[in-house]
Amino acid sequence: MKKKCMILAAALCVTAAVFAEETESAGAPALRVSLGGGGMVSGNMSTWGVDKDKPGDLGRYNSSILNTAPYFMFDAKFIEVNIGLLLGQAQNSNLGNPVFPADALGVLFGAYLKLPFALSEMFTLYPLAGARYDLYLLSQKSDGRDAAFPTGSNGETSGALEALSTVTFSLGIGLDTFFTGHLFLRTELLYGISLPNKMDVHLKDSRSDVEWQLSHSGDFKIAIGYRF
Repeated sequence: MKKKCMILAAALCVTAAVFAEETESAGAPALRVSLGGGGMVSGNMSTWGVDKDKPGDLGRYNSSILNTAPYFMFDAKFIEVNIGLLLGQAQNSNLGNPVFPADALGVLFGAYLKLPFALSEMFTLYPLAGARYDLYLLSQKSDGRDAAFPTGSNGETSGALEALSTVTFSLGIGLDTFFTGHLFLRTELLYGISLPNKMDVHLKDSRSDVEWQLSHSGDFKIAIGYRF
């Protein structure tokens, strides 16, 4: 699964770059840099496939993280780079024993290739493809204690940094709405496939009835930008 995701993301990025180069050589507007900032809502979740012939309650192992993230944006027409702050809440249960909810704090680093199409002077539409790295720094329960995440077969647990951090490869679509020649509103909608974090790997391996596991996410982003 990891190799397939990485190969697919690489192929999409290369394809976008080739189309971008052809568009530029065909007389598209010169490269212009934009800066801006905004916010993102992201839901990361695990979907499980289970062998129906084996007994078990799969719902006891579901895990998800809902993040809101203020972020800074740098844009160079065909490339968008994001750096932001992850403010999330993790939900999970293991063997029927809830160890969450827990608040999570981290940082994100994202890079995307995009191919803009000017619909009019006011609207620019573009597909985009790329990757985001979520680096979780800490997580705490409601009573202030550090959250411990199951990551080992002998009851081992890890902190958020080791257990939750992951890379997500995403595809999506975006729209820039220009209020002036420089000021614009950016909205993006993305769907991503994540590499399983260490907790996901442990939860899958700890169950004999799990046939496959998909870690994925849906993101909605909105930002105000200024094009120089």
